[in-house]
Amino acid sequence: MARKGLSRDTIVDTAAALAEEKGMENLTLRELADALNVKPASLYNHLQGLPELNVRLAERALDRLIDTLQQAVDIRPVTGALRALATSYRSFAQEQPQLYRAMMMLPQFSDPGLIARKQAFMDLFVRMLAPLDLPSEERVHLSRLIRSTLHGFVSMEAAGFFRSPLATADESFERTTEWLCEQITRTEANDHGGTNHQ
Repeated sequence: MARKGLSRDTIVDTAAALAEEKGMENLTLRELADALNVKPASLYNHLQGLPELNVRLAERALDRLIDTLQQAVDIRPVTGALRALATSYRSFAQEQPQLYRAMMMLPQFSDPGLIARKQAFMDLFVRMLAPLDLPSEERVHLSRLIRSTLHGFVSMEAAGFFRSPLATADESFERTTEWLCEQITRTEANDHGGTNHQ
């Protein structure tokens, strides 16, 4: 029987804290069981093992990131939303780097819960861009550009790049964000025959 008071949410929250402390690659079920003061076998009443735990950690990461970004996407104008979203995205990756890794390290999104969260994450960017009144395919392209740019920046920063004495990472991130804003404005202007309605 499962220990009274032990739940999958408790297990995942504890695993997330351990991952941030020790690194995703060093997370073991034995250490997790010790942290919860249970036997490793007790974890199998709630999870099917480490692979499922990794999926649940990715879900938790997406949940937290979505919550972090929610307030930014409805700011107007859209470029203001993008600036706020970009700052929140980078802060999440800096403050919870192992959970961010968990979100990105799975080779495929086959779990239904993970698929739903991935879609909710992408929908945030679509919602942010909706006021631009662009064709659907243009919003897809812009959303992919923004997501891949933010991911690329925070991943390289976490790997130890951007240490040149000529420019700080903060300065480069600010410029990167402004270039994305310029691309949004340019895309909208081109779609409306050169008239910027934002």
